Amino acid sequence: MDLDSLAIDIRPRTPWEAIDLGFAMARHWFLPLWLIWLALALPLLLLVQWLFPDRPGLCAIALWWMKPLYEPPLLFWLSRALFGESLSPLQALRRWPGYGHRQLLANLSWRRLSPNRSFYMPVAVLEGLKRSERKERISVLGRAQHVPAWLTLGGWLFELLLQLSLLLLIWVMLPGELRPFDLQQLLVSPGQGVDWLRRVADLAVMSLFAPFYVAAGFALYLNRRTELEAWDLEIGFHRLLARLRPAAGGRAVGLLLACLLLLQPAFDPVQAAGFERAQVRREIDTVLAEETFGERRLEGYWHYRLQTAEGDGTGRWQRLLTLLQEYAALAAKVAEGMLWVGAGLLLGWLLYRYFSARRGAPGNRVATKGAPPPEERVLSGPAPGKASPGLGRRVRERLEAGDLRGGLGLLYRGALSRVALRHRLEIMDSTTEQECLALVAGVCPREEELFLQRLTGTWMQLAYDHVPPSAQRIEALCRDWERLFEGDST
Repeated sequence: MDLDSLAIDIRPRTPWEAIDLGFAMARHWFLPLWLIWLALALPLLLLVQWLFPDRPGLCAIALWWMKPLYEPPLLFWLSRALFGESLSPLQALRRWPGYGHRQLLANLSWRRLSPNRSFYMPVAVLEGLKRSERKERISVLGRAQHVPAWLTLGGWLFELLLQLSLLLLIWVMLPGELRPFDLQQLLVSPGQGVDWLRRVADLAVMSLFAPFYVAAGFALYLNRRTELEAWDLEIGFHRLLARLRPAAGGRAVGLLLACLLLLQPAFDPVQAAGFERAQVRREIDTVLAEETFGERRLEGYWHYRLQTAEGDGTGRWQRLLTLLQEYAALAAKVAEGMLWVGAGLLLGWLLYRYFSARRGAPGNRVATKGAPPPEERVLSGPAPGKASPGLGRRVRERLEAGDLRGGLGLLYRGALSRVALRHRLEIMDSTTEQECLALVAGVCPREEELFLQRLTGTWMQLAYDHVPPSAQRIEALCRDWERLFEGDST
């Protein structure tokens, strides 16, 4: 991943600022994102309408439920555009078989109602992680993150209000004599014409908001990765290095040009000519006297004349009150159902947390006989192996041979392998350094945790910043390794 080619400014932001960044990206690339979404959703809507012509409600539910099918191409196109790759909507759709099937069945079934859908989508679509790797990644990304859920809830409410506003706008713009249906029929009553009008409104509203929803979730994902992996610092170091490379001669030329500019003669200010007030008034009167600017005309417009009959007005208000009562009753039923569903989900979550805490308590851990230890493959490269009493000696041999990176990498992999074996942790190849520190936090003894923090910092300075540590620091790390881990029995 070439972070220097990003088209946006990478820096730590608040989640709400990240959503604003996503909305700005959606506005900038709205047309291709909208076309990609519409190219997938419109054929599906027409197909369901053709298969079930007498079930308009099924068409609306299918169009809404299949959103995880339309959104991955938007994310794929957006990720390529951020790194400077120019793709047409047709090219993004042609590449859909390579990325669109990832986690599609899960996203359309048990994960469909996940409030963090747009936030977790890059893990499957862009990173391609599955099963345990995906679980580890989203557990780190989603820690103490609640804004993605608010984004989903706010988006659903915005779509609902926008759909109602669009239908009301159509009803208001039609003259009263030409309206084939009243307001109640347009909003809730079944009918061939109004059903098609509602489906068109559904499609228009969802297509308008989908680019903003996907882009905001992607911006939240990028912001979270920036917080965990310090992307902004890496980009800053690269830019600083690029600025320091030009020769010193260029600075001398710039200084000479600055001196020449300072020696330029100053110009006298131009004095503004003043006008007498009476002269200005005469000029204005002359202009207004002309036919082009001084024309006066009377215009008329249509004004709605109120009904004089008292009965007609009372009937209209009565129908409006009845309609509002019906909508209030419907909203109350929907709110009651959502409260019951929320209460059930909350109860299930509390029970899950309770039993998970009981299983993880020291007195309730079940020891499995013959259970294989977790794999020791922590980072790419040869693993140090289980029998590693001589790891400190091997690290010193590599340092004496001049292989500073290999020796420190061997010590780092050995420390993570020993911690994983000792505390039954699962550390995968895709786990980053910061995620490793987050996994061992609160699990290892304080002394081991501090040692891993020092070792990780030294390794990251050498691997990413290319700053070699001193020999005394590496020797101190080797002695700490031997003191903490050499005594383990294998």
